[in-house]
Amino acid sequence: MTRIHLRIGDLRRRKKITQQELADRVGVSYQTVSRWETGAGEPELSLLAVLAEYFQVSVDQLLGLTPLEGETYVPERTGTGDFWNQKREYLLRTRKGYYNSDYVEFLVNKVWGLTEPVSLLDCGCGYGYLGLLLLPCLAPGSTYTGIDFAGDLIATGREIFQQRGLAAEFIQEDVFAHRSGRQYDVVICQAVLRHLDDPEGFVRRMIQFAKPGGLVICIDANREFECDGLYIDGMDYQALCRHDGLEKKWAMELEKQGRDYAVAMRTAHIMKRLGLRDVDVRMNDRVELVTPDMPEYEEKKKDFLDYNDWNAGLSDEEREQVILRLLSHGLERKEAQQYYDRNRIITGFFREHEAAGYSFVKGHMITYGKKGIAD
Repeated sequence: MTRIHLRIGDLRRRKKITQQELADRVGVSYQTVSRWETGAGEPELSLLAVLAEYFQVSVDQLLGLTPLEGETYVPERTGTGDFWNQKREYLLRTRKGYYNSDYVEFLVNKVWGLTEPVSLLDCGCGYGYLGLLLLPCLAPGSTYTGIDFAGDLIATGREIFQQRGLAAEFIQEDVFAHRSGRQYDVVICQAVLRHLDDPEGFVRRMIQFAKPGGLVICIDANREFECDGLYIDGMDYQALCRHDGLEKKWAMELEKQGRDYAVAMRTAHIMKRLGLRDVDVRMNDRVELVTPDMPEYEEKKKDFLDYNDWNAGLSDEEREQVILRLLSHGLERKEAQQYYDRNRIITGFFREHEAAGYSFVKGHMITYGKKGIAD
C-alpha cells in the first residue's frame, strides 16, 4: 500500500500560523495537529477536504501524493564541476573495471585502425582514465590531452600521469567554452553525454576539435540496459529489473533540462545528422562478475553499492526528501516509494548475506564516426 506523508506541517509553516491557530480553524486540539505533523495520527476523512480547502491545495497534495505548488522541477547537477569534484574517490575506485584489455586492443587496432601515432583529445576527461586505458594500446609517439571543468579531477590526473611517467596535457575548462585552433586525430568522451543538458551540442564541439578525416568517439551507457543488466545471486531477477516510474523521471528530465537518458541509443543518429561519415556502434563486452571467493570482494561490493547510489540508512526526513524529489520529477508517490524501497532492500540483502555474488552489465555503447576531409 502507498504510505501517505501528510504535508500539514509544511503547509502550516508556509501560511505562517501556529498549531493552535490551525486547530481552532478546523475544530480540533493543538495536540491533534501535533500528532498529524509527527505522523502519530491522521485526520478523519471528513477533515481532509476541510484542510485542503483551507490551505488551497488538492487532497493529493495534502496527503503528500503530489508535490506542493512551488516544489518545481529541480535540475540534476551531474553536469557541473562541483558535482564531479565530490566524486573523485569514487571515480578512482570504480573506473578500473570498465573494460577488458584485449577488447580495448581490438577496438584500437582492428575497429578504429589506429596503427600510427595519433593525437588524442579526451573531452570531459575526469582524471584521465581513458588516457591511461588507451595510451598503452596506441602507437609510440601518440599524445594525450584531457579537458574537464572539474579542477580537483584535473589536478588528480596530472599527479597520476606524472607518477607513472606518462606525458599528458590537462586543461581545466568547460568544453563548450574552450576556444583553441588545435585539432586532433581522435576526439573521445566517455560517460559524459548522459549527464549534459545539451548532448548534441557537445558532440558538435567534439567534431570541431577533430582534424579533417579524424575520428570522433562517444561512449555512454543506456539507462534501460543498466536497469535490466543486474542479477544478485539469491534475489528475484524480475524484481531487480523493475523500475516503475523511472520512465517518467527520464522523460521529464529530457523535457525540462535536455538531459537524455537514452542518448547512447541516439548518438549514432546525432553523428550522422552532424555530418560524420562511416558511423558505427559497438558494445563494450565487459560484464562485471563478482563472487565472494574473489580478491577484494568487499571493496568491489562497496564500490558496486556506491556506483548505484543505493540509499539505505537515511533518516525518515532524508528518505522523504528523496521521495519528494522523485515526485517533482514526475513519479507518483507509490512509484517513488517502490523505487526507494527496492534500493533499500538490495542494500539490506547485502548486509544480511555477506557473501552474495552478482553480475552487472552496464550496457556501454561505443559510437564512432569520421569527420569528412572537406569539413
